[in-house]
Amino acid sequence: MTTKTAIVSIEDLTDTAATDLAEAFRSSPGVTEVEFSVERQVAVIEFDPTVTHVEALMRIVLGKGFKIP
Repeated sequence: MTTKTAIVSIEDLTDTAATDLAEAFRSSPGVTEVEFSVERQVAVIEFDPTVTHVEALMRIVLGKGFKIP
């Protein structure tokens, strides 16, 4: 399996929000790994592009009520 990496900026990312978002990303088909940098306000997501795509990952962020700058 070949994976891709997406770096998604998230406004007002906190440790609590990262925990909530991590659960949402990990339950999404195709996501293999997710890490956050609260300092840089980003999520780094590895995913299988044959199963999901960047737009779906961004919808997860927006669906949880966060903004993508």
